[in-house]
Amino acid sequence: MKDVLVICTRNRSADMVRCLESLLQQRRMPLKVLVVDSSDTNETADLSEEFRSQKGLPFLEYVHTAPGLTLQRNVALRMVRGEFDVVHFVDDDVELEPGYIDELLNAFEKDASLVGAGGLIKGGNRTKASLVARLGGRDSVHPGKVLPTGFNIGAHETPFDVDVDWLPGCSMSFRLEMIDGLSFDERRVGYAIGEDADFGLHARTRGTLRHVHSARLHHHQSPVNRHKRPLIVRMAVAHRWSLAADHPVRVRRAMVVYGTLTESANYLLRFVVSRSHDRLWWECCVSGVAGLLDIARRRA
Repeated sequence: MKDVLVICTRNRSADMVRCLESLLQQRRMPLKVLVVDSSDTNETADLSEEFRSQKGLPFLEYVHTAPGLTLQRNVALRMVRGEFDVVHFVDDDVELEPGYIDELLNAFEKDASLVGAGGLIKGGNRTKASLVARLGGRDSVHPGKVLPTGFNIGAHETPFDVDVDWLPGCSMSFRLEMIDGLSFDERRVGYAIGEDADFGLHARTRGTLRHVHSARLHHHQSPVNRHKRPLIVRMAVAHRWSLAADHPVRVRRAMVVYGTLTESANYLLRFVVSRSHDRLWWECCVSGVAGLLDIARRRA
């Protein structure tokens, strides 16, 4: 099975070193590594050339693009379609365990209905679903689900294989023939929150998506290029509203509003009960409401 591993990156050359070093330890190497970079400097280009010419990755190809995660992913898809059977997308701040690629390819080879697969993510920050969060439509005891509110639940460290609705962007592989014609939504610009859930729901209409627990990686979650939490809360509201527009059977607008309001109420409660009245929770509460107001203004 011919496969290519894609790393979309921006200004994270230090994180890329660890990612590429872990790639060298794979039991089964991809036929090609494609680095799609939108950095402001030449550091990632120089690093890619070093690994290509000196450190054992002669099949590494580097390309520079305009910034934007969805744009970069689409550039990669256009470059690899028709040449490979499987594309692996991983983030630049992950560290692959030696069997990662081998286990994913085994899953594709064993199940012809498998359109996509992702691995077990260590460091995914997945916590046990509380009753309050479940009643608020923000969490579930079932891993890998996209809920009617638009909140997407990761499988992350689930210690068994399970079919899912979406694959996390730091660990998602697809059978290229089965996603022919699909692309990432470039209306989701910059940090492009939720592009993985949106693409996963589209891909799931073509076949099965699966969390493969034996394919393992560590997500170190680099602080570079990450937004502050209140801004992510506000952006997430727009993401969930977009899911309701594009996947109305799975996600419903009324439920998006409900989930956002219960989330804001939860942040408000945290602010009230915290001894120091941590303003982070207040800002997150306000951001959720602001996200709903953004939607209302656009619809007016």
